[in-house]
Amino acid sequence: MSAEFSTISKSANVKDISRIEHPVSFGHRVEVHVDSDVGAFTFINTDTVIYRNTSIGRYCSFARNCEVGVANHPTTMLSSHSFQYSGWMFPAMEEYNFKRETKFLAHPKTSIGSDVWVGAQSVIKAGVSIGHGAIVAANSVVTKDVPAYAIVGGSPAKLIRYRFDHMDILFLLNTEWWELPFSEIKTLPFDDIQACIARLREIRKSMPEAEQAG
Repeated sequence: MSAEFSTISKSANVKDISRIEHPVSFGHRVEVHVDSDVGAFTFINTDTVIYRNTSIGRYCSFARNCEVGVANHPTTMLSSHSFQYSGWMFPAMEEYNFKRETKFLAHPKTSIGSDVWVGAQSVIKAGVSIGHGAIVAANSVVTKDVPAYAIVGGSPAKLIRYRFDHMDILFLLNTEWWELPFSEIKTLPFDDIQACIARLREIRKSMPEAEQAG
């Protein structure tokens, strides 16, 4: 869809708009750093930061003051400081720009599936993978992968429960409803998960393969 359907605050800082799948809604002072992708219909609220090398699916919701893809720091090197492997922080200091032999990846790939809700003031560590349909409770610190449709919370975040039973989760993952055209899902019986699954399976069966991606 066209960018004209997106709502992006003038104070938001998006490093590469070409990696945004419109429409999206970004609140005040949202930051989306380089090498990051954001899927359609995703909402990112005020003061949330999406760090580099992060992939976000469709229909995700991020509350205020979240940090996603927070950098790792070395714990077994001489220092936890980035001067050992990166010279970006003090570019005006000539001596700081020495050739570095040490390699360290501060921002490994962070993957957020579709239909993920991240509560206010949560922190997601770089390199973590969060499955489709998962929920991260407010004020959580996510340091490990989160399964699809899991609800996690705490610091560090731990499993609280799953949104649906095992078979319903499998059916939902199989339908990949977030990939369907919006026109096909807007009339679903949203408050009846069994009816939704049945209807989604019917939609998938009736659509030509080439038309199934939204």
